[in-house]
Amino acid sequence: MRPFTSVMPFEDARRLVMAAAVPIERIERVAVGDADGRVIARDVTATADVPGFDRAAMDGYAVIAADTAGTSTGAPRRLTCVGRLFTGETTTRVVRAGECIEIATGAPMPDGADAVVMVEDTSRDGDAIAVRAAVSARQNIGARGADIRAGALVLGAGRLIGPSQIGALAATGATTIDVYARPTVAVFSTGNEVVEPGQPLAAGQVHDVNRFTVSAVVQRNGGIAVPGQPICDTLEALAAALDRAVAHDIVVLSGGSSVGERDLILDALRARGEVLFHGIAIKPGKPTGFARLGRTPVFALPGYPTSCLSNALLFVAPFLRAVARLPPIEPRTVDLPLARRVTSAPNRHQFYTVRIENGQAHPAFKASGDITSMAHADGYIEIAADRDHVDAGEIVTVKCF
Repeated sequence: MRPFTSVMPFEDARRLVMAAAVPIERIERVAVGDADGRVIARDVTATADVPGFDRAAMDGYAVIAADTAGTSTGAPRRLTCVGRLFTGETTTRVVRAGECIEIATGAPMPDGADAVVMVEDTSRDGDAIAVRAAVSARQNIGARGADIRAGALVLGAGRLIGPSQIGALAATGATTIDVYARPTVAVFSTGNEVVEPGQPLAAGQVHDVNRFTVSAVVQRNGGIAVPGQPICDTLEALAAALDRAVAHDIVVLSGGSSVGERDLILDALRARGEVLFHGIAIKPGKPTGFARLGRTPVFALPGYPTSCLSNALLFVAPFLRAVARLPPIEPRTVDLPLARRVTSAPNRHQFYTVRIENGQAHPAFKASGDITSMAHADGYIEIAADRDHVDAGEIVTVKCF
């Protein structure tokens, strides 16, 4: 055994991790329809006006506004309808004094007309249209270029793309967009006892949990998980895995990060690079390390499933989002009374999982090795390092998953 000689406060560890996050520079081109959740890498400017023509903003009649001057319900003005326009159609017919053209919302305005009278303000008898409300020039017309002008900036570099941004890109006629690449993240579990799900368990063995939970965190936070098979507890196996993994943008390993005889990850990391810290004053997740192999950051997370997932959410997720140029996520919070008293480890910042039931926060944490400590929880509360308990009934802030 090689006990921890010191541990780093939570906030110090988080600052050190985030200071090491270097935004990705690689750029790739994707189809506009596949761009949701991506980050624009280059400014997008419009090559044409959107819309490319004046269009009716209402169903009604395209008219010459001056023809409706002084019109009212009691003194309607009669115009002659000389045609009909639907969306996607054009006409060579020019509207002249005393005439109008029936027009659908979105249809191009015919030459000669400079306003649209809503159909609700008219009545019709054959081609004779009684207009009962005056309109002014340009009324009920969507102007050419009103949405986007040719040459204008549509979306700037660094903008996160969502459904509305995809709509703006499609409106310009774009089919592809340059975006920043998603960081690739090598994900490995270590330990002689770890076997693939679906395989039979021998005595003392467990199915691999961490590779799947960490990969899900990676995928949800802008990365591409590249999972590998479990690694056995030898320096040779760990060294070979690390040598392969550094081809990726980030490496996340779980297990083997504590102080036992076979906890060898930190030895393998020190032999190949720089360990920035090992051990954080938190619970769960104390035996967590952070290192750098050349330019590749490496997270060494605990093997216990709750400890591993908790620290993947606390450290890997925000780090990855910064690398991927995604905005940070602020968890939804709710203040509730604690259902029963909980104790906390001395001098360790605790992240204690809870489930929300009947307007109360019920403790859900079992043990660091029990994944249901999180699977059956709705969020967590934080207990500061200088507190050893939280009483039942005390109002706590639940940060929801």
